[in-house]
Amino acid sequence: MKSKLIINADDLGFSKGVNEAIKKAHLEGFLTHASLMTNVSYFEDALENVIAKCPNLKIGVHLNLTCGKALYKDNILAKNTGFRNNFVNLLFKFKSQKVLAHIEKEIEHQILTIQNKGIQISHIDGHEHVHIIPSINKIVRKLAEKYHIPRIREINEDFGESFKYNGKTASMANYIKLFLLRFLSQFNSDTKKVKFYSILNTCEINAENLFSYLENSHEKEVEIMLHPSLIELDRNEKNLDSRFIDFLNSPYRTQEFELCFNTKFKEYL
Repeated sequence: MKSKLIINADDLGFSKGVNEAIKKAHLEGFLTHASLMTNVSYFEDALENVIAKCPNLKIGVHLNLTCGKALYKDNILAKNTGFRNNFVNLLFKFKSQKVLAHIEKEIEHQILTIQNKGIQISHIDGHEHVHIIPSINKIVRKLAEKYHIPRIREINEDFGESFKYNGKTASMANYIKLFLLRFLSQFNSDTKKVKFYSILNTCEINAENLFSYLENSHEKEVEIMLHPSLIELDRNEKNLDSRFIDFLNSPYRTQEFELCFNTKFKEYL
């Protein structure tokens, strides 16, 4: 049995290079889904130049609590310059009722910003996986039900299977990330309907590992998370968060972009 694939590009709206890569990968390649950031510089460009020209591209909400501006204007998690968080400090931040209320208002604002544009939302996930933090995941599930969003990304890959196919090219940081996200996922109300691929190669997905896994997988449905970009379009960009400059200039953005055109995907789509 061939797995049904969700080939998803994260970070739509983050930069011009990301937007153009996603458009091209969908129209000319095999990209099926994209996760849209609402509070970053190229959100409007994503609406006008990607989503409007890609009517068959399924769009999700890429919840963003770590960078960009706050859409809920009184948000206590954001400073005057916007969000300056990361996964770890959000995880360990004391979640008072006020903090949780502001997180919920921000997430709801981000959902409505997309929904009010007439876009049918196919899924929710999180920038830097913040939606996996149990207290935030609970809010996400509540709002997904409220706004009839059918799928929330789950980090549910099997340790042994992931090591078998991705271990040789995994960094120590991604090993730690997998253990942490799988541990936290135990406290979430996961459905386990869609298998996730692959935290061990996060942002560094390669064709050899991926298709070796798919050829041996018995999963009904698998989500592949990619971060494609045309890096030459962002080299002189002045509005990008400095923390993500190296990421957006990485040759892995090109590697994951080129993966979107691999004809082996024809066997699964």
